[in-house]
Amino acid sequence: MITKSKDLYLEGPGPAVLLLHSFTGSANEMRGLARFLHAAGYTCYAPNYAGHGESPERLFETTIEDVWQSAQVGLAFLQDRGHKDIFLIGQSLGGVIALRLAEHSGCAGLILLSTPILERTIAGLEHRVLRYTERYFQFDDRSPEWIVDFVDRHFPRPEKDLRALQQFILDTGVVLPKITQPIALFLGALDDAVYHASLNRIETTVPSRDQKKVLLPKSKHLLTLDRDKQRLFEEILVFLKTHPVDSLKPSAAVQ
Repeated sequence: MITKSKDLYLEGPGPAVLLLHSFTGSANEMRGLARFLHAAGYTCYAPNYAGHGESPERLFETTIEDVWQSAQVGLAFLQDRGHKDIFLIGQSLGGVIALRLAEHSGCAGLILLSTPILERTIAGLEHRVLRYTERYFQFDDRSPEWIVDFVDRHFPRPEKDLRALQQFILDTGVVLPKITQPIALFLGALDDAVYHASLNRIETTVPSRDQKKVLLPKSKHLLTLDRDKQRLFEEILVFLKTHPVDSLKPSAAVQ
């Protein structure tokens, strides 16, 4: 039986980093990056959104508002431990959420990985849910026949839920002109066209004068797990080190 993905919290002597995963993903996809940054002294927190990192049934029950609330709780978790200047790293949907969180006080900088800001098809979003469902039950040792029967009973998904997710992404575009923090944009060269167009929109719309853009030549979408991940990790660390903020010593953290 598959166990639920656990939130990852690694306390270090340096500034705090909130790592936000993709839609249908989990904290596990940010684990390698979190450990890399923690080894460099950073405090890292990678929470699971509501309904993520567990069964498809739980994902089906979860709305985008539940996900958004989870991310806000994640930010508050670090703030409650005394961190005031927090870096936000978001992958795919996590990048969308990071943009929204940047409106809150205490965002020291943004690092966006494969972040959509333009419209994606409803069919494409549903395919993500379907693939997650199939993979989950394959790892759970369900038979192909069992999986086909489950999919037949639960798909197609209600369109209103997928449209709410789509609208959440599109509505985030209004945040872009408000982003003045340092921002780093990462994209896989082999990713779909909508992500390339989204990166261009973000790059040309945010007023931040401190921008960095990196195209990873061998990667597709989930950059933290792809072939250029080591370069990604190192580029992110360089970005963090060139934007120092006050560190919070572990002894000063709220227990």
